[in-house]
Amino acid sequence: MFLSDDTCLPSEDIEYKLRLSTAALLIEVSRADFEQDTSELEQMRMLLAREFSLLESEVDELMQDAHEHADNLVSLQHITRLLNEQFDQAAKYRVIHMLWKVVYADGVKDRYEEALIRQVAELLYVPHAVFIQARHEAERLLT
Repeated sequence: MFLSDDTCLPSEDIEYKLRLSTAALLIEVSRADFEQDTSELEQMRMLLAREFSLLESEVDELMQDAHEHADNLVSLQHITRLLNEQFDQAAKYRVIHMLWKVVYADGVKDRYEEALIRQVAELLYVPHAVFIQARHEAERLLT
């Protein structure tokens, strides 16, 4: 799905792959506790629409593609590689923050969800302090 030389791709293709990778990570974290709650799916849709300025129909298409991509996912490294190459630290922080928001959408933080976000943060070379900051910010939004 991802080409080894992304510099040859038109910018629209790279943008879509970044959106798809981000959405697939959100789906993975929503599945980490073995329950995909409606509130998590609604939160994902809202976050993707806001982060990428998408219309509802574009979010529908992205979510469908991301579910298929997540279903066939072999390794998180396949997803995070492109994000590492294309995202700066601020964008990586937003991805981690979005993951935490999906986790807290159902009001429950599961240890498997946290472990998955920790793994993603490590693969994105996000410092542990930033990982914690994103979690606290998501927790603060709950209250």
